[in-house]
Amino acid sequence: MSSFTWKNDFRTGIEEMDKHHKKFFDYLTRLEEAAGGSKGKEVIERGLKLADDYIKYHFTEEEKLLEMTGFPGLAYQIKEHKFFVSQINDLRDKYTKGDAYLPISTLVFLRDWFSHHILEEDKKYGEYLSGVTE
Repeated sequence: MSSFTWKNDFRTGIEEMDKHHKKFFDYLTRLEEAAGGSKGKEVIERGLKLADDYIKYHFTEEEKLLEMTGFPGLAYQIKEHKFFVSQINDLRDKYTKGDAYLPISTLVFLRDWFSHHILEEDKKYGEYLSGVTE
């Protein structure tokens, strides 16, 4: 069983963002399976690229939503997003430059950071937006 399992506790109440979060967990699950199995370097590189591209898409969409609704925590969200993207970019760079080993611990870091971010930061905009729309 994957350690990258979506839990209802991660729900923000914003359906589109919850779908994005679930999809990113799916990407992490696929990367975990590739890294833990006998998949070739190309498969893992492709998985890292897909995860990187998707998280950038998600963060862009999330930031647009938060800007449009006047969410007061937007600047901090952007800072957090930049940090996470830099971590994925560093991982991709190291892996592409010849480190043909993707430790599960690195994927666990990505999962833990993302989970914490949802629970501690994204839930705030879920609460804020539910108040805005009431």
